[in-house]
This record gives sequence, structure tokens and C-alpha cells, in this order.
Amino acid sequence: MTRSPRFFPLEYTKLTLEMTSPEYVDYFRELPEATRYRLTAEQKGLFKGIDGDLINEIFDLLYQKNLGGPVPTRLLTNSSLNSAVYENGTYTLGFRQEEQEKDFELTSEGLVLATGYRYAEPEFLKPVRDRLVYDSRGNFDVARNYAVDVTGRGIFLQNAGVHTHSITSPDLGMGPYRNAYIIRELLGTEYYPVEKTIAFQEFSV
Repeated sequence: MTRSPRFFPLEYTKLTLEMTSPEYVDYFRELPEATRYRLTAEQKGLFKGIDGDLINEIFDLLYQKNLGGPVPTRLLTNSSLNSAVYENGTYTLGFRQEEQEKDFELTSEGLVLATGYRYAEPEFLKPVRDRLVYDSRGNFDVARNYAVDVTGRGIFLQNAGVHTHSITSPDLGMGPYRNAYIIRELLGTEYYPVEKTIAFQEFSV
């Protein structure tokens, strides 16, 4: 079941992957805040999706199994989960097919929720909240050096800055770069090499 209109593949071409580069961070960070938030919504297919090869493997497996008779598998799109009741070892799930605007129910003995991730500010930051900087939407205003405090050098943030650093923020491949950058800020010297240019394309004029 997915709320999405289809099973979206990740966009994973090599030039698109250059958007996980220091150059793209520099470019994205300098865009107006409203533009960054608009792009954040538009770029979900760059880091939230299914590997294209996996989609094809699932299809091929279903096709092969179907040769021996109908497969007891259902793939449903455009379906939002609105209710769930657990009783006597069975889940009764209430869905809405968004395009048809029809409600329906399914029952299941098992349930896995892959609902996505929404960042919530941790409680442990409350004592230092007056030292943190926020943007006009109440999210951390993450500086280019990943700092989120008023000094710009005291408190650093990892992996929660899609609205300021684009898809590079959650990208695991950019983890060493982010770490090296923050360590340089903490030490005042470049202990690990910090790459500056790796992309063939130019992002700004």
C-alpha cells in the first residue's frame, strides 16, 4: 500500500548525483529561503523512492510466480491509511483511495508502517534553545558550516537540514564531508581534507 500515485523510482543518474556535492551545497545554501523550501518539496524523488533495479526485480518475481497461477499479493497506490484497529490478532485497516475518493477496508494479521520521517526538535535542546537560530518557519537556520547557534561556531547539526543544505543533508555518502567540515570548524584547522569541487556541472550563473 502506498499513498503515492505510483511506486516512484529514485532518480539516480550520475549528473543528478552531482547534487550531492560541495558545489551544490554552496549553491543551494545561497538561494532565498522560500526557493529552498519549494525545491525541498520538489526534490523528494532524488532521495525518497525505491531503487529502480529493485522495482524491476519485484515485478519480474511476481511475473514468474504468476505463471503458475494468481499470486496472493496486492500492490495498491493512491491509498491513505486513516484508521487501524487491532482485535483478536487481526488488524482492520481503513483506507481511502484518493483519486477515486472511495473508502475501503482491509484485514491483516501483520502490519508494517513505513510512514516516512518528520523531524522533531529533541527535548534535550530546551535548556539551550535561546542560543539556537531559527528561520521564518521555525526550523533551524543551519549555517553553511552546519552551525545552528548564535555564535555560528558552537552547536552543529547533522542530517536535519534538507531545507538549508538540500539532499546532501541526509545523504550517507556526504557524511564524511560533513564530518570533516564540522571538525575543521571545531579545531580551527583542516585536520581531514575538505573537498571543495567534485562536480562537472555548474549550478549557478
